[in-house]
Parts: sequence; C-alpha cells; structure tokens
Amino acid sequence: MWGKIEQFIMWAISYFPVLVIGLYRYLFEDIDKSFIVDKHEVSSDVVDTLVVIFILGFTMIVFFNTPRLIFKKLSRQMEEGNKGRNHIVKKFDRLNLNDYTFFLLTLILPLITVDFKSTISLLICFAVILFIITLLVSIDYIIACPLFFVSSYKVWKVSMVEATENNNEIEKEVFVITKANDFFDREFRAVKLLRNVYFLSEQIGS
Repeated sequence: MWGKIEQFIMWAISYFPVLVIGLYRYLFEDIDKSFIVDKHEVSSDVVDTLVVIFILGFTMIVFFNTPRLIFKKLSRQMEEGNKGRNHIVKKFDRLNLNDYTFFLLTLILPLITVDFKSTISLLICFAVILFIITLLVSIDYIIACPLFFVSSYKVWKVSMVEATENNNEIEKEVFVITKANDFFDREFRAVKLLRNVYFLSEQIGS
C-alpha cells in the first residue's frame, strides 16, 4: 500500500506550475527584461509570456511522465504475478469533472488574485498551498490528482469482483488507476494502494 509520502510528492508536482510562476513573478516582475534582436525590441511582456509558456510546457511533460515512472516497478511486479489479485470489472464509470474543481480553483485563483510582488503574499500563498496538499494527503484524495487527468493513466469508479481461493466472490465498489479503457470480458490484476483506491494492471499475472 501507499503511504503519505507518495501522495505528497504527486500533489506537490501538481502544484508545481503555480509555485514556479509565483516565484518567477516575485523575483523578476519589476525587472526590465526587454532586449534587442536583429534591431527589433522584445518587450518584457513577451519575455514573461514565453517564460510562462515554457513553464506550462515543461509541466505537461512532467505531468504526463510522473505516473508512468511511479507505477513502472509495480506494473512489472503485477504482470509477473508477484503483486495483486485477479479481478473482473462488472461496472465502470469515469470520474465527474467536479471532482477536479477544487484543485483547479486552488491552482488558478492564486495566479489571478495574489500579488506575488509582496513577500508576505508570496509566503502566505505558499503556506496555503502546503496546507491544502497536507489536507488532500490526510484524506487520501489522490483520485482527484490532475496527473491522472492529463497522463495515459486514468481514474475510474468501478464495481469489480475478486475470486477467492474457495471460489467465493467478493464484490468491491472502488476507484482504480489504470491505463486500461476497455473492461469488457477481460480479467485484470489489481493491488490496493489506499483504503478505496486500487491500481489495475492491463494484464493478469502470469
């Protein structure tokens, strides 16, 4: 199972863009960054825009690759049959976009409302984000992490059945993190990450 550290890392990465953009604005917003290229002046606003685009582009690359790196070892262990149990998914549904609303608000509002030129405002903003991350980790709300919204891994709300050794079936209503998007007539291997969150491999164990 996951501990709090894995969740904290993922949420910290999720808030990376607002932290970096806030720090950039604090350090460089009042500095004249204009320069001349081939007798044409590049204004400070253009430089700021290019920096923000670079940060967002880098963020998307990190967002896309982080889940793959985190689950790489676990996926291999499950495919080899060393982790998890075989399950059959009976019903499945995507998360509602409302599940991501809280994160989006806490990501976008600071960029609009906070005066990052003020040291106090910057520190308060960072402290609030740290508090929010701590809160999300404490309630195990990893299903709303945006890393799963933009990467190849998605979160599904499913009803799945586990076959036990004495042929009894245990049905579970849980959330699963997986690359799979076709659950019909297939058996999967699943391992518990948190109290109601499972990681679902694309293949059953050998």
